[in-house]
Amino acid sequence: MKRIIWLILLISVFTSAQANREVAYIQKYALLAVQEMEKYKIPASITLAQGILETGGGQSRLAEQANNHFGIKCKKEWRGATIYHDDDAIGECFRKYNSVAESFRDHSKFLAERPYYKRLFQLDMMDYKGWAHGLKKAGYATNPRYAYILINKIENYNLQEFDAINRDQVYDKLVVLYGPVDRKIVDPNYKEPETMVAVAGNPKTKPTKETKVSLETPVASHTGIVPKEESDPKKMEVPVRRISKEERVKRHPIGREYIEVYPGETLNKIAAMYDVSVKKLMRYNELDRPEDLKANQYLFFAKKKNRGAKKYYTVQKGESMYMIAQKTGIKLRQLYRRNRVKEGYVPNAGETLYLRGRKPRS
Repeated sequence: MKRIIWLILLISVFTSAQANREVAYIQKYALLAVQEMEKYKIPASITLAQGILETGGGQSRLAEQANNHFGIKCKKEWRGATIYHDDDAIGECFRKYNSVAESFRDHSKFLAERPYYKRLFQLDMMDYKGWAHGLKKAGYATNPRYAYILINKIENYNLQEFDAINRDQVYDKLVVLYGPVDRKIVDPNYKEPETMVAVAGNPKTKPTKETKVSLETPVASHTGIVPKEESDPKKMEVPVRRISKEERVKRHPIGREYIEVYPGETLNKIAAMYDVSVKKLMRYNELDRPEDLKANQYLFFAKKKNRGAKKYYTVQKGESMYMIAQKTGIKLRQLYRRNRVKEGYVPNAGETLYLRGRKPRS
C-alpha cells in the first residue's frame, strides 16, 4: 500500500513539474508563435503545441544545443549548421539555428513552401484539430497518435485562444490564462516606460527620470496605476500611459466585438466608457442584473450567435455554462439546447460541449 502511495506522489510531482515547464515554454514563446501566425497564417496553437511536444517543454538536446524546436531534419536543401541526433535512426542530421526565432521562422517556411502541406492553408485558422490531423496525414511525424497529442496539448493549455489575437494582445492573454509574468520573458525587446517626477511647488523645475516602473501585475497593465517608489510628499509621479479603450476591444471568431472585464469594473462604468446603454449590454450578454458581471468574462457589444465558431468546446475546471457561452460567443439558451441539458446545468471539467449541431441522444 505504501509503495502505491509513493508511486502516486511521484507521478503527481512529475506531472506538476512537466506542466510548469510547459507553461513556462508558452509564456516565453507565445509572442513568436503569434508573430509567425500573422505572417504565414499557421495557427499559433499548432506552433506552440508542436514546440512543446518536440522539445519536452524546451529541454530537449536539440532545443538546448541547436535551437531546433520542431525536430526539422537537414534535408538536401539545407546549407546551414547541423547537429547529429538519434531519432528514427541513429545519428540523423538535424538543422542548427543561431536563435530560437530562426527555428520558428524556418518552421513556418517549412510548412508554407512544401506542396504536401498546401491543403492545410485552405483550412479555417481556428480549426486546430484539422491542422493537427492534416500535419499527421502529410507525414510531419511518424507517431500514429501525433494529431491527438497535439490536440490534447492545445486544449489542456487553451492554446487555441492565441489563434484569435494579435501580437499586441499576447501579454494580456498570458496573464489571463496563466497569471502574472515578467514582460521581459514574453518579449526580451520590451522596454519599461520611465516615470517622470516633478518637484511640487517649483514650476521651473524640469521633470527628471526616476526609477523604472514595472507593469508586470494585471492591475498595473490594465489600469496604468503605478505604486510610488518613494513617500516624499514633495514629489509627484506622472502615471504611465493607460491602455486606451479602443485597444481593449477585440474581435471574436464569431465576428462580434468584445472586451475582457477587469477585476473591479462595473457594467455602469463600461457602458459609460463605450457610450452604450446598460440595458443593451445586459441584453447582449444575457445578464439578469448589472451586478452579475464577473471579472475576466467576455463582454460583447452586439448580440451573440446561435452557434459557435467551432463544433465542440472542452470544459475547463471551474467553468459554468454562462462563462462558456460568453467565451465561445454562443447564446446561453442555445448552449443548453444544443447539449440537451436543462437551465442551471453544471458541466464537468473535461466534458465536451456541442457549439454547432446537437448532441446525440444517449
